[in-house]
Amino acid sequence: MRAIAARSIVIPIALSLLATLVACGGGEAPVLDSIDDQIVAVGSELTLTLRATDPDGDAIHYSFHADVPDLGDRATITATPAGAGLFRWRPLAADVGTWHFDFVASDGDNDATVTVTIEVKSAVGDQTTPVFRQPLGSGTTLDLATRQCLDLDVVVEDQDSPEVALTQEDPVIEGATLEPVSGLAAVWHWCPTRAQIDADDRYTLTLAADDNDNPKVLKNYLVVLRRPTPMNCPGAPPVVTHTPMNESTIVDLTIDATVTDDMGLKQPPLLYYSTTAPATPPDLAAMTQVTMILISGTMQNGTWAADVPNPAASQPTGTTVPLYYVIVANDDDDPAGTCDHETQAPTTGTYRANITNPGGSGNLGLCESCSADVQCGGAMDNCVRVGQVDSCLKLCTGVAGECPSGYTCSAAPVVSVNGASARQCIPTAGTCAAAPTCTDDIFEENDTRAQANTNLPDLDPDTYDFTSCPLADGSNDDEDWFPITLTADATVTFTLAGQSVSDLDLALYDSAGTRLVSATGPSSNETVSQCLVAGRYYVRVYAWGAGTMNNYQLTYARTAGACPMACTDDVREQDDDALHARTITYGGFTSTGNQICAGDDDWYKVSLFNAETVTVDLTFTHSATGDLDLHFYNSSGVDLTPCTEANPSTCTAAQGQGTSSNEHYSFTAPAACSSLCTYYVVVHGWSNSQNSYSISILAPP
Repeated sequence: MRAIAARSIVIPIALSLLATLVACGGGEAPVLDSIDDQIVAVGSELTLTLRATDPDGDAIHYSFHADVPDLGDRATITATPAGAGLFRWRPLAADVGTWHFDFVASDGDNDATVTVTIEVKSAVGDQTTPVFRQPLGSGTTLDLATRQCLDLDVVVEDQDSPEVALTQEDPVIEGATLEPVSGLAAVWHWCPTRAQIDADDRYTLTLAADDNDNPKVLKNYLVVLRRPTPMNCPGAPPVVTHTPMNESTIVDLTIDATVTDDMGLKQPPLLYYSTTAPATPPDLAAMTQVTMILISGTMQNGTWAADVPNPAASQPTGTTVPLYYVIVANDDDDPAGTCDHETQAPTTGTYRANITNPGGSGNLGLCESCSADVQCGGAMDNCVRVGQVDSCLKLCTGVAGECPSGYTCSAAPVVSVNGASARQCIPTAGTCAAAPTCTDDIFEENDTRAQANTNLPDLDPDTYDFTSCPLADGSNDDEDWFPITLTADATVTFTLAGQSVSDLDLALYDSAGTRLVSATGPSSNETVSQCLVAGRYYVRVYAWGAGTMNNYQLTYARTAGACPMACTDDVREQDDDALHARTITYGGFTSTGNQICAGDDDWYKVSLFNAETVTVDLTFTHSATGDLDLHFYNSSGVDLTPCTEANPSTCTAAQGQGTSSNEHYSFTAPAACSSLCTYYVVVHGWSNSQNSYSISILAPP
């Protein structure tokens, strides 16, 4: 530790953010980029990336000095593969206050120093910190069969700030916007593109609220894209086994279910709940969504559970409140595409459980999860926000020894979720979560494509040892992204070898973030391989389900060679426009062995009289780069089923433009067709997709 007085000798202006150069020898000093002042909450990890350049090309070493008492080795600085310095500090409750850190870049002869002020704030019961009031729960669902876009109201409450900065944080969902409507509210809007729909069905939205007085508050919100149910997919759908039960309790509820699937679930099931009777069928977007956690078993046969706030806890004794809920599970029977199954339980309506408040106290102990004061131990043992989690604490007065080990009596009263105010035994670590036991590899921070692009050098072919660490809440992992650059065509192969403690998956993306190929088997041993043209690409390692520390090896192999032409058209060419369309005969028409290549539609001509109906069935195996659609044109060249890459909002499964294998469309000729009217069935590859297909066009005999 270095005292403030000693630090001020080195830097005359104590709070300066300018680099101070101290000449100690020959050559020029490094140039260290400036760093903004920081605010961090107790229990949260502060990470800062130090970047410096040296005019002489000398190697740079990073260090720091601080005036924090008894800092010891709780703050560290390490070198990153890109040659930067990565500073980490997770403050304790004893660190609350304002501190000064001198960050130093040295070439061995000369130093450059930047001084940063870091303010540590308590994360317990602080009513001046922004709190997200909307959106509720941990996520929502966009049913693409009924809507193409999602609008979310974002509302923040802040006791002492009339205005906060609301932003989207990495990884930002491409194309999504956040438009402010007041100082404490905004609307988040997203219309997923077809590429995004094809690439994934779950996207994490990270919202941030910053009042400039407290650490930035984050809210992770899972957006689920519900695709139309595909037909003729391999395997069997998941089976959800659950029996609803009425409860008489003051504590929160745990709802569990057994989910089995012949090939394994794609991701954790979702539970949707409401205290008001949902519509029939239930609108999942109007219910609160919670991700279930695997408490025993496997992705093929496991017991899953989710905690739900007790709706009767804050009601008078004897009150009964109904709880309505459904459980949704998806499998992964089509790893290369989206021909998977979805099971919603119950098949109709919702489960219902009646929850009764029996009176009394819940007697929950220190740091147990809660939603109301009455659930905690004794009188004035309150339910208090600790970080971003509501947890039970214990009344204290400041007498030595009244708080158990690992806790300290708060210096001032803290406010509970129900508005009560009292001093409480608070965790010294500033969080009720277990102390982190996972140390990330030196390639951090690379949790997003943007971070990997900024922080990491390109991977070279080799075998690397990495670590997948869980998020703070254990819900998932922090993801690892790695960049590669090809100067010529080559076949790249990535092999993932991880442990069985979690299910790690592997995917390859282009420079725009479009998924090219993925491997999502039930283990942490995966391989992807693809021939790529010159350009920049990214490989992503990520976990499905609860996050657990998983050490893994990633092997990158590369073989130079021109990528072969990916598509050979069928022998029926040219049938690319109305003039060259294939004419079908009345009655049944079936054709197999057809091929769509990039930018090459296939046209079929059909004639109808008044009130006659044509039915078209297109059969193919869907993939991210093999998505085929149907279009129906009249003789004037007007698309009666409009759908374009530039405006996907008009694309619908009813028009034969779904997002899974196979398409279907039916059309009845209008009264104007007293004589024959000519129409055209067009098979189109979405966004230059290529695929083989079969087609059936049934018209009147």
